[in-house]
Amino acid sequence: MRSKNPELMLRIQEYIEKYFKKYSSTPTVREVAKAIGISVSSAQRYLVAMADKRMISYDRGVTSTPKIELMSPDFNRAALVGSIPCGTPEEKEAQIEEYIPLSVSVFGSGDFYVLRASGDSMIDAQIDDGDLVVIREQQDAGIGEIVVALTDEEKNTLKRLEYDREKRRYYLHPENEKYTDIYVKNLRVQGVATHVIKAL
Repeated sequence: MRSKNPELMLRIQEYIEKYFKKYSSTPTVREVAKAIGISVSSAQRYLVAMADKRMISYDRGVTSTPKIELMSPDFNRAALVGSIPCGTPEEKEAQIEEYIPLSVSVFGSGDFYVLRASGDSMIDAQIDDGDLVVIREQQDAGIGEIVVALTDEEKNTLKRLEYDREKRRYYLHPENEKYTDIYVKNLRVQGVATHVIKAL
């Protein structure tokens, strides 16, 4: 294969990135050829050569660059609910206000939902009224973690999980001295809080 013009390679790479920024997709080989002013066959050869140099990835006609990979990270779709979800899947679905994209690089992978905090019972944990709390769906939790759990009265709440060794019972601790601890006979965890999204 004849050597390729490095300047032309950089022009192609820049065009692909600008195209992605504008359209959220990458151009076809034909679009690259037309934009750069070369034949389709030449564009094809350039893309293959650029892939060999790791300037781009090129697989089955789809191009990408390291910069595009950074601009399009993996996301989880998390349901934003106005209150803590419980009950049947249908009831939970009815509570969904919208879906929020959560970057895997920031929030990690797994099944998440987001709830809107209500009240001031967790203010000492920096969770204020109206904050969005990211919850990883799971049924177990460690002592000291902030959890979504059901009380013995079948009410769900967001509190810190603690254990009373004398009484041998779990309790849900509010992070506000105005409120009292909630002891539960049968602990049922619905998720663990991992992040708080708030306006400054």
